[in-house]
Amino acid sequence: MTAQNREGRSTMGLTLQLWLMLLVPIVLAVALYGAAIHTSRHQFLRSQAAAELRHHASLVEAAIGGAVERGQVELLKHRIERLAQADRILGIAAFDAGGAPILVTDPIAGEAAALAALARRALATGAEIEEEQTLGGAPALVRTVTFSQRGLSVVAVVVRELRYLDAFARSSNRGLALAGAALLAATALIAAFASRATVGRPAGAIVAGVERVARGELGVTVPEAGAEELRRLARAFNAMTASLAEARAHLEQEQAARAALERKLQQAHALSAVGQVVASIGHEIGSPLNVILARARRLADQPGWPEATRGELETIATQSERISRVVARLLSVARPPRLLGRGSDVAQVAREVLSFLGPECRQRGITTRIEPDEAPLHVVLDADHLFQVVFNLCLNAAQAQPSGGEITVRLRKLDARKAAIEVEDRGPGVPPDVAEHIFEAFFTSRGDRGGTGLGLAIVEGLVREAGGSVELVAPSHGAHGSHGSHGGACFRVTLPRGAGAPIGARGAEALA
Repeated sequence: MTAQNREGRSTMGLTLQLWLMLLVPIVLAVALYGAAIHTSRHQFLRSQAAAELRHHASLVEAAIGGAVERGQVELLKHRIERLAQADRILGIAAFDAGGAPILVTDPIAGEAAALAALARRALATGAEIEEEQTLGGAPALVRTVTFSQRGLSVVAVVVRELRYLDAFARSSNRGLALAGAALLAATALIAAFASRATVGRPAGAIVAGVERVARGELGVTVPEAGAEELRRLARAFNAMTASLAEARAHLEQEQAARAALERKLQQAHALSAVGQVVASIGHEIGSPLNVILARARRLADQPGWPEATRGELETIATQSERISRVVARLLSVARPPRLLGRGSDVAQVAREVLSFLGPECRQRGITTRIEPDEAPLHVVLDADHLFQVVFNLCLNAAQAQPSGGEITVRLRKLDARKAAIEVEDRGPGVPPDVAEHIFEAFFTSRGDRGGTGLGLAIVEGLVREAGGSVELVAPSHGAHGSHGSHGGACFRVTLPRGAGAPIGARGAEALA
């Protein structure tokens, strides 16, 4: 699909959405208005019908009263038949005190039983009854009229039709529907044209630009057209793409620098592992070699040896000294250099470490934070080796929290000569049987899950070489001891303070 097709598709989609957003409220408003009008109109007409029925019932009551006073039943029937011919009156039924019909006009003659029951209820309660009933399959409004005089009681039931209310409502609804349809058609045409010109096309261009940026094309610009908000959005989009292009270049530079730093750290780890092995071998060779050298010298210095034997002893001593020098040179290569050149800013190094570990922490769902003292804090350990110390501790903390957690780097001034760096996590903690071995080279508690067992050993060696110390302490947030199984872990590194200037080994030892 070409870019033009995608842009056209986006334009149609946005135009349709805007069109629907304009029309749906109008449709809902017309529908709600129609429902409200229908209800209010029905109630109004119903109240008018009830008022007319009460008025007609008054006429019936007067007619019954005149006939009863004269005792003329035929006159009563004649008057009821005339009143039953009124407009929208379905009929009138008259009953005596026992509920027997006196007269029931057409077309309600078939409902005489239901009307007689209503008349008896009116006589029993002594009140006029007005209610809506279904007579002959159609809705009707009925009202009773009771007249008693000279021992004669007559109850008339006046029935008014209500079917015309539904017919009137349907007619009104049709008119409202036609008017609403005309309004919707006009609004739809205007909205379709306006939305496409002012919103659809400009927004479609922006959507197409966003899709191109999502594919990695950061040199995209979109036209600044359409409504004011869309023009502002287009300007912001163009500024964003320019900023993204600049950020990508900067990120590539940072990634290159980070890769170089990672290679250096890997090399340092490898050299440290080799150093541990060489130191072990040197110790195992050096100790018995010194014994051989000392005894050969002592035997050679004793009198009475033949010259050939004394020469052999001297040869043993000379070769032992040669091997000692080789071991010494090997140890000098394996032993880390003195780390007390120029000091470093602890907070700066901590920020660099957490920035370097940021992607891994985000992948594991780990949050990081630094709690520095207010004043800058410097230690005598140079920045590269301090980075290695803090990095190893933070990496262990991250690996201890595979399902998310928190890493806190806390910087504190202990006194005028000492500073502390604490790295705390919320992982499972360090079991007591493991805690006593964690600083040993090649010791690891992760088994087949990875780990060389050199990280903490390297940290301990670097810190000790700088005149400091590292220890496992109780975490500030936990309540399970220094290395409980559920309280997390906290490593505290104590180092001599410095001001960032070159410091010799003797000066550092004095600070310690």
